[in-house]
Amino acid sequence: MRIISGKFKSRRIDFPKTRLTRPMTDRTKETLFNIVGSFVFGKHVLDLYAGSGSIGLEALSRGALSVTFVDKAPWAKSCIQRNLASLGLENQGVILSLDVLAGIRKLNKLGRSFPLIFVDPPFHKGLVSKTLFKLDEMDLVQPFGQVVVGHSKHEPIPHEELKKLKLVRTKQIGQANLSFLFRLESANEKTKSYISGEL
Repeated sequence: MRIISGKFKSRRIDFPKTRLTRPMTDRTKETLFNIVGSFVFGKHVLDLYAGSGSIGLEALSRGALSVTFVDKAPWAKSCIQRNLASLGLENQGVILSLDVLAGIRKLNKLGRSFPLIFVDPPFHKGLVSKTLFKLDEMDLVQPFGQVVVGHSKHEPIPHEELKKLKLVRTKQIGQANLSFLFRLESANEKTKSYISGEL
C-alpha cells in the first residue's frame, strides 16, 4: 500500500494482510481526495475506523495539520505508530485505541471539534448509521465541516433522520460508495446548492 499524492507520494505504508481488514482501495481513496480537493489543506482531521491510518496519512501528505486516529483493533495503534514514524510525522498524529463511538464521546467531552472527518467502518455491521447518529448528536463536526463516509452500496446513509448533517453527494465506485455530508447552520436549498457546486 502506498500514499497516492502529496509530499509523501509513492511512499509505502504498512498494512497487516489479514481477512479481518478491508483497506480502502487506491481508486476509492484517489476519488475521495479528488473530490475533497484543497479542503484538507491546513485542517485538523479526524480518521474514524482508522485501521493502518492510510486515509489520515494521505491527508497529512496533502497538507493536513494533524490527524486524530481512532480504532479499537489491537493491531491498529502499533501499525499507525510505525507508519507515522516512517514518514517522520509522529508530532502530527494522535492515536486513540478505543471503540469509535466511545472515542467520539471522549473527544466531544474534551471539547474537540474537526472541520473534516473520515468514516470508513467495516461493511455490513450497522456502523455507518450508528456513527453518523453519534456525530449528529455531538458537536464534533464544526459548523460547515465535512464528513466523508466510505460504505457499501447496500448500506444507505440515514440522511432523512439526521438533524445537523446534510447529505450532499454520493458517488458509487464498484461495490462501495463515498458519501459527503456537511454540518450546516442553515439547510436551505441555496446553501445546499452552493456546497454541491463546490464539490
